[in-house]
Amino acid sequence: MTLNAAVVGAGVVSGTHLSALERNPQTNLVAICDIDEGRASDVATKYGITAYTDIDEMLESEDLDWVHICTSVQTHVALAKKVIDKGIPVQIEKPITTTLEEFRELQEYADERGVRFSEVHQHVFDPAMRAVTQQMKRGDLGRVRSVEVIFTGLTPPDTERRGAWAFELEGGEFEEGLPHPLYLALATGGYPEDEEAISAVTSLANEYEMDFTYDNAAVQYRTNGGCMVSVKMISGAISQRLVVVHGEKRSLMADLVSQTVMKVSHDPTSTSLSKVRYNVERSADLIGGVVGNASTVLKTKYDDGWETAKQTNPHYYQIDLEAKAIATGRPMPVPVEESMWTMVLLEAVREAARQA
Repeated sequence: MTLNAAVVGAGVVSGTHLSALERNPQTNLVAICDIDEGRASDVATKYGITAYTDIDEMLESEDLDWVHICTSVQTHVALAKKVIDKGIPVQIEKPITTTLEEFRELQEYADERGVRFSEVHQHVFDPAMRAVTQQMKRGDLGRVRSVEVIFTGLTPPDTERRGAWAFELEGGEFEEGLPHPLYLALATGGYPEDEEAISAVTSLANEYEMDFTYDNAAVQYRTNGGCMVSVKMISGAISQRLVVVHGEKRSLMADLVSQTVMKVSHDPTSTSLSKVRYNVERSADLIGGVVGNASTVLKTKYDDGWETAKQTNPHYYQIDLEAKAIATGRPMPVPVEESMWTMVLLEAVREAARQA
């Protein structure tokens, strides 16, 4: 089954969606919709598809199986409802909604009509994260006791990247990027025991002309299984993207910048020899990861097919899995519950900032 797909929004983030839907053999990109006629026309010309400036007209004119919404977060719910009313599954860029209340409104609306929706959580499908998830599923780590996610060097609140709409968020552009580390913590460590198990702290390290409430944040919670999960999110520092999983048998550290995974499977402090072995193993993991990444990148130069491209592009990887889920009726690769808890954690950060 080939899915006829359309994208709503021709801004910064839509390019990856357009490219993926054009290249994926399971999808047929047929339309773009944007209120800016010039942008919509440019995209339509590039991809050989139909341009629209009105989503209602597009939904009436096209026979669609899937719609991707890549607009400002303030418009997500209204646009998604229009798509859902037509019985069409919808993928929505993060942040999925502006508030938890909006999210629950959207979820109830979709459930009542029996239509599926999902949020873009592409970093769950990074090569390094897929390697970590595979080892966790195999039981290589044993019982997971702790997960730490560290994202530093996030965009400062007053730096425009996605669009001026981000400045309406309490944390500005910084807040726009927070779903990434939050959903990684949830996907790896599990969901909070309940909302009472969550704590958050924020700070406002710099001064801004606009009225932002925070530019650094940390969240922690415990799960039903007793796993301790923490997330640290810092703007204006050297960029790091780390996910550290501590199991009873083995610990793993995924570096999402280099896309490498390093493991610790024995006590490195017991003897001098253990310390040497620890350093050798970490170096081997790093070198092996770098060589593997280089090999994959080199392969793409000689094979630019979809199966190769999706291995290095997490957006492509999620879109591929989701297309298969829609075609077969299988569960979506990003659970709605994961998106819901992402919003719960984000609301906890905002509340901590208001109190501060």
